[in-house]
Amino acid sequence: MTRLCAATVVACLTASISSAQERTVTLLPSSAPRWDVSGHVVWLGERRPDPSIRWDQWFNVASGGGTAGYYWTPHLKTEFDISTSSEGERYSVEPIVLPGSTIVLPLQRDHEFRVTTASAGVVGQFFDNAWFHPFVGAGVELIREREHIETSLQFVPPRDPRAPPIPEFQSETLERYRARPYAATGFKAYVSERAFIRTDIRTSWSSDGLDALAWRSGVGFDF
Repeated sequence: MTRLCAATVVACLTASISSAQERTVTLLPSSAPRWDVSGHVVWLGERRPDPSIRWDQWFNVASGGGTAGYYWTPHLKTEFDISTSSEGERYSVEPIVLPGSTIVLPLQRDHEFRVTTASAGVVGQFFDNAWFHPFVGAGVELIREREHIETSLQFVPPRDPRAPPIPEFQSETLERYRARPYAATGFKAYVSERAFIRTDIRTSWSSDGLDALAWRSGVGFDF
């Protein structure tokens, strides 16, 4: 009887060990994601040098867009971004003399801007922890700028019948396309295994120096 009990215990232990060997339990995280996407809102400051404007050369607008990135390694990815702004506005004043007159009058131009950008760059991401990742990035952005200009005289003198008629000013709409480099820094903070909050500051540059400054904040997820 004793031998039978011992044999039964040995058989049960052998079966348990075999079953444990077949089931492998791992505490390592799942495979790293290859893509991340996010949407963001932006406070955007754009600088437009103009000889007729002696004060602030900047205008501020709200903007929004989306970003998609592909990870080559856990710390290096290629990122693509597209954004479009609301309408920004600024004024310029130019002194002119009307034909047949010696009076100097202020000619005011109302400039309305809308900026759309598409960019591509490289991002370096730091740390191996599970929730907080600062990063830096750089790349090139392509810009489409639409400008609508309304021109008017701020003061119209009484008409002299002998003077030529006051000219009428037509509104005009201009479109410009150009490219400029940018640099960015920010962080991703995870609120779950795949979802994150992202905030960054982007500076864009031209031959005249700092051309744009954007503070961007949004949410996204990995997959």
